[in-house]
Amino acid sequence: MSGAAPAAPTAGPGTGDAAARAGLAQARLYSRHQVMGLAVQFLLGMAVNLLGLPSQATGAAHTASNVFLVAHIVVAAGLIASAFMVVRSAARAGSQWRGPAIWGAAAIVVTVGAGVLTLSTKSNWWSYAMAVGFIASLLIYGGIHVRASAPPAPRGPS
Repeated sequence: MSGAAPAAPTAGPGTGDAAARAGLAQARLYSRHQVMGLAVQFLLGMAVNLLGLPSQATGAAHTASNVFLVAHIVVAAGLIASAFMVVRSAARAGSQWRGPAIWGAAAIVVTVGAGVLTLSTKSNWWSYAMAVGFIASLLIYGGIHVRASAPPAPRGPS
């Protein structure tokens, strides 16, 4: 038995197109998940904002604020993981999809960073940066989802 790796199967006609279509379908699905996750993030963040940070609240509001904040952090982790799944699937879909997916992932990472800084500095400016990142992420992932849902443009005669 040799130590060589097994050869990859050769691609037949149309295999690249099928892989690109599958990558695009996955990018569309993951971008939809991102939009839904961002909506949940918005609602959880607004709940924490209305109740006040746990350090500012007392009694039942303190407990509720802690619960909403922990959920906000868990969803943020999911958004980061899903952002990289969008990038991976968009790369398979083709170069036109990879750029927006990378920008979306960058917006998510920056937004989470702004959230961490909001908690650690208690600065409303970082909260504002988090809101800007939310809007940028929503627009990018919404755009990917809508563009990936559109039927492909007709090709000219070959």
